[in-house]
Amino acid sequence: MEKYIKKWGFWIKLVVILLSILQPFILILTQGWLWSISSYWKTPLQPLFILVNAGTSYFFFSTEKWILPAIFLLLLTAFSVEEYKFIHNIFAGMFFLSCSIPMIQTKRFQFFGLIYLLSIAILPIFGMLIFEIYCVLILGFYHLTLLLYTKYLETKRGNLRLNK
Repeated sequence: MEKYIKKWGFWIKLVVILLSILQPFILILTQGWLWSISSYWKTPLQPLFILVNAGTSYFFFSTEKWILPAIFLLLLTAFSVEEYKFIHNIFAGMFFLSCSIPMIQTKRFQFFGLIYLLSIAILPIFGMLIFEIYCVLILGFYHLTLLLYTKYLETKRGNLRLNK
């Protein structure tokens, strides 16, 4: 299993990141405008919601500083907004809050963390769905940038070893 993950890990993470970036737009274009991303739980695209959240949780669990957001994302997915609204919303709030910590603490690409913090101003002005889309996009592009940068460094190191 470890060999499989090492071989395909980059591509799995890339697909998960791209799906997480595209998910809000797929939801809106196919199901219309709802109050929040979690509201799409009640639509035929519920499997997409679960798949993207589970995939993102898996991806976060494999990244040391992202374990707490992974736990909150998994929990908010397990407790549907339909049946467990209060606890779901607590976990959702904790997820978005906990995502800011590793982005601000990082030395590389710290500007994503600063842009992410601007979401605080978006919530009261534009509402929950726009807030969530903004946060998801920042998270997605942060992790996409980090993934591609890491792949670039690995490739560069590999080429340097071959040239020795």
